[in-house]
Amino acid sequence: MTLAGALGALRGRLARAWLGLLLGLLLPGWGHATLAQAGGAWGGVMPPGQRLIDVGGASPLSRMGGRFLAGEGMPITARDILPLAPGQVLWLALDLPEVNAPRKVVLTLPQPGLDRVTLYWQGDDAHWLSASAGQQLPVSRWPMAYLHPAFDWTLHPGQSRVYLAVEGRQPTALGWRFWSRERFDDSSRLWHLALGGYLGSILLVALICVVLAALWRDALPLFFAACVLALGGSFLTQWGLTAEYLWPDHPLWSQHAVLALPTLAMALVLLFLGQLTRQELPPRWCAALVLVAALGGALALALGVWGLDLLGQAAWVYDLLVLVLGAYASWRFARRDPRVGSWLLAGFAVLVISGLLPWMRGLGLGPLAQFSQLAAQSAGLGVVPLMMVALFLRGRQRRDQWVRRRALTRIDALTGLCSERVLLERLDHLILRQHRQHRLGGVMRIRISNLKAIFRTFGPQALEAATLHASYCISQVVRRSGDTLARLGNGDFVLLVEGEFKPQGVQDLAQLIIARGLAHSKRLPSGISLRLHVSCTAGFYPGCDAQALLNRLDALLSQMGQGSAATPGGGRALQMLGPGQLPGVPSAAQGGSAASEEASPRWSDQITPPQRTRMPGNAPGPGLST
Repeated sequence: MTLAGALGALRGRLARAWLGLLLGLLLPGWGHATLAQAGGAWGGVMPPGQRLIDVGGASPLSRMGGRFLAGEGMPITARDILPLAPGQVLWLALDLPEVNAPRKVVLTLPQPGLDRVTLYWQGDDAHWLSASAGQQLPVSRWPMAYLHPAFDWTLHPGQSRVYLAVEGRQPTALGWRFWSRERFDDSSRLWHLALGGYLGSILLVALICVVLAALWRDALPLFFAACVLALGGSFLTQWGLTAEYLWPDHPLWSQHAVLALPTLAMALVLLFLGQLTRQELPPRWCAALVLVAALGGALALALGVWGLDLLGQAAWVYDLLVLVLGAYASWRFARRDPRVGSWLLAGFAVLVISGLLPWMRGLGLGPLAQFSQLAAQSAGLGVVPLMMVALFLRGRQRRDQWVRRRALTRIDALTGLCSERVLLERLDHLILRQHRQHRLGGVMRIRISNLKAIFRTFGPQALEAATLHASYCISQVVRRSGDTLARLGNGDFVLLVEGEFKPQGVQDLAQLIIARGLAHSKRLPSGISLRLHVSCTAGFYPGCDAQALLNRLDALLSQMGQGSAATPGGGRALQMLGPGQLPGVPSAAQGGSAASEEASPRWSDQITPPQRTRMPGNAPGPGLST
């Protein structure tokens, strides 16, 4: 056989093995039947049996054995729903296969949730012996520390019958199995391997969710990780793995955790649903989901403290409420976002079906009874992959939205120009370079003075067209790669020009921008042109940062927009902010007095770098930016 053929055969065997494990976990009776076929007559056979009900629960073995010998027992099969209830004991008489020599055997009851199971068998001296297991006893005191009640003894020739006394709280089906000790050990290793693999997969999913939360910078995967861990803990608790390894000496913990963990898992599932759908569903729906999830957390805490006796019915009602509310919320979300909501709805459909199967089993609805022993607990096998797909798709959507929102902080959504954040960064760098290199640069703040009139007359579409046309007019002047054109949050444009620009050169560029705005454009309504107001400067100020400079240019534009010739700068379309000039004070070129000119810093002061104080080592001085 070639290497490729061997690898193909190995893949086929592994696939069949994992399929068998999965079906065995989902359908306990089928899983044991498969093991029985693989192991022969001693590999999980189900011997015939009879049953009787001891209503008071006080009858000894001698009396019940006599009733069985008198023919009062009723035949029983694995599909029968047995009437277990508090205060009464179910007795089973099992007929064992004949042996020719003493042989070690094991009897198991793969049904979690049984309070107490007592096995009676005859020893080699014909005396009756007994051993007990169940939730009311520590696992460390069971005859065999196992996932569910299991009894081992030596079967001698002539021993043909054993008796079981079973105590429980609710009707259930018992699938007792009879094993040889060798076959039981093989089956035990297989089941522990499967449950260990399930535990590893749950931890792996939780780890992946933590990594996704760090990569996406979103807390949604953390909610799903908590949900997965709760579902996994509930599953392993129902199967008895936690009682066998985590608290073998505390039976009360198992009795409380068997219902507290499923309730907590349902609450976390609802909380995850609320976080996943909070952007699509109305706020009142999201608030209701979070409120019911908080109620479930409180109920789970109460179940962990007081147990099933006081709050058992409340837990069943809460689970039903979660299924109805979650299914309806998933359906509404699927209508808004079918791509993600369909996976989420499929996951809740699995939860609903698994939650309804125990009710069907309690009603004795035909063949569904044998498949519903651990349906609610095994639902995590199908829920986790479906919801993880929904999480991944939803997380990608939210990640893309975050990237777009972050991009909008650097790019203006309407014009595609730089945003105010980018402008402030580049203007700060320009001021710093001007201080260090004694090079001049120009800054223009441009405002569409008749923009509000256009909006009032022609509406929002004309406003957007005017903004785009103004962006086009200004961008035609920006011809060098080092220049920056940005749009501020209030609609003003700012142009940064770098290089050896003198004030006259900056004024020429501003006049060109104003002229382009006055030209007619097909983008604008008929008879409308843009009246652009420009405030500019070709020098900066000592200790002046980017925001302060923009504020001075904004104040100058506000004076220009007043339209009064009596106000300095009023009624003009272009105003030059001289070095050191404050808004409202005319510069020397505009007729300012010598006193005001002397009051302002000299031009040589504007290009003088700030004084640096020598610091010890390589630490920068107070005037040096790092």
